[in-house]
Amino acid sequence: MTPKNNSERVLVIGLDGATFNLITPLMAQGLLPNLARMMQEGSWGTLRSTIQPSSEQAWAAFMTGTNNGKFGVYGFQKRRPDSYQFDYVNGRSISGRSLWRILSDRGKQVIVINVPMTYPPEWVNGVLISGLMTPGVHSQFTYPDGIYEELCEVCGDYRIDVDIESGQLSPEQLLSLGDEAIEMIRLRTCATLHLARTRPWDFLMAMYDASDRLAHKFWKYWDVTHPLHDPALADTLGQVLPRIYQELDKAVGELQAALADENTAVYIISDHGFGPMEKAVYLNRWLAQKGYLALKEGVSLDPREQAQLALRAGLRKAVHKLDSPWVSRMKRWAFHRFSGLKGTLYSSVAFAQMDWSKTQAYALGTMGNIYLNLKGREPQGIVEPGEEAEAVIARLMADLRKLRDPDTGEPVFFAVYRGSELYHGPHADKAPDVVGVKSHRYHVVTADWQSGDEVVVKLGSDLHFVSDQSGQHALDGVLFARGPGIRAGWQVQDARLMDMAPTILYTLGEGIPENMDGAVLKTLFAPDWLAQRPPTIVADTAVAERSGPDEDESDEDREAVRKHLAGLGYLD
Repeated sequence: MTPKNNSERVLVIGLDGATFNLITPLMAQGLLPNLARMMQEGSWGTLRSTIQPSSEQAWAAFMTGTNNGKFGVYGFQKRRPDSYQFDYVNGRSISGRSLWRILSDRGKQVIVINVPMTYPPEWVNGVLISGLMTPGVHSQFTYPDGIYEELCEVCGDYRIDVDIESGQLSPEQLLSLGDEAIEMIRLRTCATLHLARTRPWDFLMAMYDASDRLAHKFWKYWDVTHPLHDPALADTLGQVLPRIYQELDKAVGELQAALADENTAVYIISDHGFGPMEKAVYLNRWLAQKGYLALKEGVSLDPREQAQLALRAGLRKAVHKLDSPWVSRMKRWAFHRFSGLKGTLYSSVAFAQMDWSKTQAYALGTMGNIYLNLKGREPQGIVEPGEEAEAVIARLMADLRKLRDPDTGEPVFFAVYRGSELYHGPHADKAPDVVGVKSHRYHVVTADWQSGDEVVVKLGSDLHFVSDQSGQHALDGVLFARGPGIRAGWQVQDARLMDMAPTILYTLGEGIPENMDGAVLKTLFAPDWLAQRPPTIVADTAVAERSGPDEDESDEDREAVRKHLAGLGYLD
């Protein structure tokens, strides 16, 4: 086959949360031969995630090639206008056209499998199966309809995700969870090969998320340096994560052998990295102690607020049994009796006792995002926009930089930014006012499941968040690349996740929309190749609105999404 000027096709394999912290030692043991071959025959390096390195915004940055201020997502929760209640984001929350929509609009044929934040599925010129934030296989999660049934017939089943569960699991349950994840990998590979062989494609992306889900749960069993590592469990549970990575390496080999010829470029990417999580950081507690946040005094609350507090107190007592029938009945009763609580358990637990008339700032999410209680934006805002807001932000940033780990004396947040420093675009007004960036060693808790005064708390037998976890996201993910024009044995530097969309468009010989903030990773390519094929920037006047099913999610669907996010630790 005579090579063309550019790659005829691009295959992207997503390994959610994959990290060189695991890949490097496993590769040294000879356990990841296909990734090792990618490193030898192509380019590789770390891939810097978004700030914050959370899946919903990271994958949105990947698919749009833009910063949060343009695509409009800053966490799994989005604030309701004129309210202190929050809803969950999904694909409709993303502004701008996705990579696969751009390619579809230009006549390219695409297959997109299990990428987070693609539910509800939009129209593409090909096939799309949605990933994280999909309520379940009962929903309309494929475009076109009927793909799920087809895959079940061919592969025996199809799984969107595994449930890593709330609470704590027994060793037997944990081993079973590992088996389920491996079966999910096998089914994902079967689905990808079937669709690739039965549909034409120019761009194909398959996303594997087992590397993320099980790293949250199993890091302490594998990592002998983790404070909670138990040598007695290392021979069994400590082998689960290496086994997952070996299965993913096997999938990489199968997909490349079947689908990647000499005119196909292959990219393997993760949305963020991973590392050991050791401590919980109660950020709203800290804000209260520093005088930025005030709690209500007394018990003169209206019935709705009493229900919120009762639910919160009940969940605190039963935090180790969050899936118990009693707690489930309590949640169902509260959601039925008080319709405003539907889909807003996080809001109820995190903010029920706040005195907004005396609160200047509050934290939202699990990473380090802080918002002012701003007049004209929040319904009971008390901070005046302008000079007063800037003064509060400056003072808050200075205080946040002084927040130290009591055991090490090191800053909890290694970088602190104004939101306006990081984000720009039509949705920058939704950004947090202050952004603290932490390492993987800390997990921010804003929904206070436990009582107490400590701000930085070691993990142990008590659950400080909904799920038993010991691994957390890090900023640096992974990138492997091989194909026409891509350097061999080259370590790429300074690659960013948002650079991947323009780089993939360039690889396919397509122009880069001028509104993209990412740039082509030129150092991936041989200089003579790049000189003969310089990237082109094009005006992009196409409509950016997503198209797809318009029906609203049911209460049951929202609850399914909430439960899954809780298991992943995103509702703390």
